[in-house]
Amino acid sequence: MSPQDLQFQRAEPIGPEPGPDDGSPRCVACKRATGATYFHAQGMVVCPSCATQIRTGQKAPPTTSLMRAALYGGAAALGGCLLYAMVAIVLNAEIGLIAILVGYMVGKAIRHASHGRGGRPQQILAVLLTYFAITTSYIPVFIYHAVKDARPAVVERQGQSGQNSPAPVTSERTPRPMGSTVLFLLLVTAAAPFLSLGSSGLSGLIGLFIIFIGLQRAWRMTGRSEILIMGPYPVEAAQ
Repeated sequence: MSPQDLQFQRAEPIGPEPGPDDGSPRCVACKRATGATYFHAQGMVVCPSCATQIRTGQKAPPTTSLMRAALYGGAAALGGCLLYAMVAIVLNAEIGLIAILVGYMVGKAIRHASHGRGGRPQQILAVLLTYFAITTSYIPVFIYHAVKDARPAVVERQGQSGQNSPAPVTSERTPRPMGSTVLFLLLVTAAAPFLSLGSSGLSGLIGLFIIFIGLQRAWRMTGRSEILIMGPYPVEAAQ
């Protein structure tokens, strides 16, 4: 059990609820009798096994797991990018709920790759990947609309009938390397939400807010849980 599975909204009374087996208190996590001793997690009764798992889950993940988290989170970011672009193309609108879903996908993947543990490196990675997923989704949307609105070029003929129009002047351009082109496109896309503030106005602010809620979701999901564990307490003292 990982700490994020327990949601301690309020502290319960210290007196534990008797279990059905031997009169010992019942763990709020696994719903089993605690046995001879029990612990308090944010004022709630947990068994020794669950208390150990909660403590383990609150430890910082090993550094080696960050590469695994980057791999899992990158795959989730790619899926979120395609999902965000598909919704934007079909509905022709940006929906904040999809940004939250993208942040959830990335955060869940990184948390899973870190074995249920969170930390500041995982949070930074989740925010970067979520931002990448949302902003790069503009690329397939732009390509779709560019292809859709494209019209065949028409060469206008000048002069009267019987006169040949001058041949169009063509210039040779040296093609850019693919790597630099992709890097330039990614940099422009990453800065696009901020560059559009001057021209888009309110819609630009809405776009930034949509990105923010996705980043906030990813940040919260990959943070370290702070659950205070106290104990052990003997069952006889509570009866």
